[in-house]
Parts: sequence; structure tokens; C-alpha cells
Amino acid sequence: MCHRVRFFVEGFPLIVTVSAAVWDAAEVRALMDGFEPYFRGGERYAVLSVPTPGAPAPGHAERKLLGAWTSHPRVREAIKRLCVGAATVVPSAIERAALSIIWALGKPPCPSEAVPTVERGLEFCLGRMRQAGLQLAKPPDLVAYETLRTVSNYFVSHRQ
Repeated sequence: MCHRVRFFVEGFPLIVTVSAAVWDAAEVRALMDGFEPYFRGGERYAVLSVPTPGAPAPGHAERKLLGAWTSHPRVREAIKRLCVGAATVVPSAIERAALSIIWALGKPPCPSEAVPTVERGLEFCLGRMRQAGLQLAKPPDLVAYETLRTVSNYFVSHRQ
């Protein structure tokens, strides 16, 4: 079972986060703390957020914490300056539509998209990185392949 958010950065400037099976205040804190080194580092990146399969979405209290964090002027400025794109995997079409409406009203600090699969999220992130001129250490197809393999292996090794 996944206990805390996990950051996969082998494909940096692509950051892949995999959330825990349960969202709570500690999970939100781990996510916030996990981004601090990237804010301090000052390098641009794209982020792909992947939920643990079958995990419920963050509850009201956790969404409120996340909203307060991303709305903080320091964090919002760092995201706006550094994040060239953020994709969030949301398997449910209804939840994707709701998130898209929220983003349309709240205007996230970087280009953001709710996607149905990890593959679609990778397409979005790699496209945004290409548009921003970010250089990968490996060809984009290899980064996508390795990312899919890493995420898949992680879920297999952390099944309940």
C-alpha cells in the first residue's frame, strides 16, 4: 500500500507524483514539502500527477489545504515561473469535467489539464516541455516509456 506521495524525477524536467491510497493532512504536507526543492532549484519543469488506482479523491479538508497552498503568493509565483504544464490523471469523466470547470473559474498558475490516463498526461507534459524549449536528457519517447514502466512497476510492488 502506498503510504505517502512519491516523486519520480528520473526524467527531470518531468516530475511525476504518485499519491497515496488515502489523502489526509500528512499526504498534503508531504506533497507540499516535496515541491520545495524544485521551487528553490529554480529550474523549469512539467508535472504529471497520478493517483493510486482506486483511491478516492482528496476530501474537502485536503482540497482546502491544497487550495490554500497553491494560492499562497510565494507558491503561486514559483509555480507560474517554473511549471510549464501540469497534467492530473483523473479516470472519471465526470470528475475531469468538474476539475476543468474549477480550473476555468480559478485559473491555475500554469497550463493545466485533467487527463484520463498516464499516457495522455505524458503527451500533455512532453508537449508543454517541447513548446517551452526544455531539454530532456533522453529522447521523449524513451522518457515516456521509462515513466510508464516505473509507475506501473511501482503500483505492482505496492498493491494492497
